[in-house]
Amino acid sequence: MLFNHKDLQVRLKHLYYYFKLVIEKANNVAAVAAQWVLFALALIIFYDVVMRYIFSRPTTWVLEISEYMLVFVTFVGAVQVQRKKSHIKMDYFYGRFPLRLCRYLDIFFNIIIALFFLLILLTSLQMTLIAFHYNSISNSLLEIPLVIPYSIVPFGMLLVLLQSIIDIAESVKAITDANLDEKTGG
Repeated sequence: MLFNHKDLQVRLKHLYYYFKLVIEKANNVAAVAAQWVLFALALIIFYDVVMRYIFSRPTTWVLEISEYMLVFVTFVGAVQVQRKKSHIKMDYFYGRFPLRLCRYLDIFFNIIIALFFLLILLTSLQMTLIAFHYNSISNSLLEIPLVIPYSIVPFGMLLVLLQSIIDIAESVKAITDANLDEKTGG
C-alpha cells in the first residue's frame, strides 16, 4: 500500500486547504478588480455627462465601454455574494428548522447553486469560443472583439463555481464534525 489511510487523509486536508487558500486569494483579487472597475465606470459616466451637457460634445465610446464594465462588475462581483452567502434565502424557514436539517439544506442548495453556475459557465464559454472562432466584433465605432467582453462571464462564473465547491465542502464538513461530536459526546 502506497499510503495508509491516515496519511491519505492528511494529504487530502492539505490539498483542500491549499485549494481553498488559492480560491480565496483569487476571489479577493476579483473583488478589488470589481471595485476599481466600478470606480472607473462612475468616472467615465461622469465624464460623458460633463461632455454631453456642458460642452455639447457627447462621446461615442462611453456607452459601450460602460456596458462591458457593468458586466464585469456583475459577474466578477457575484463571487463576493456567494462567498458572503448573501444570496436570497428563506431565513424564515431556516429559523423554523432544526440546525441539523438546515445543514443538509445548505448542502442541497449549494449543489443546486453550483449546478446553476456550471450551466451558465458552460453556455457562456460556448458563446465566447464561438465569438473567438468567428472573430466577431461589436457593431459600433469601437469594433471591440467580442471575445473580450464575452470572456468576462465564464471567468466570473468559474470563480463563483469554485467558491460554491468550497461552500459544499464546508457544509459537508459541518455535518461530519457535528456527527463526530455526537458520537464522542463532545
